[in-house]
Amino acid sequence: MDQNKDDDKSYETQLLIDMLMMVILSGKERSQQEWAKLFFDAGYSDYKIIPILGLRCVIEVYP
Repeated sequence: MDQNKDDDKSYETQLLIDMLMMVILSGKERSQQEWAKLFFDAGYSDYKIIPILGLRCVIEVYP
């Protein structure tokens, strides 16, 4: 299999999922400052944003 073709499909899938979440769930792209405000306003004491594959990340929040 052609690895570049698989990478392109993976990237397309990630973008499609992002677009679906934005449209269907009224989602939006947030900056790190916007995430911090959201977490602190919700009562969390700290957070960590961990980049993973491609455009994705894991967000950990702490009570």
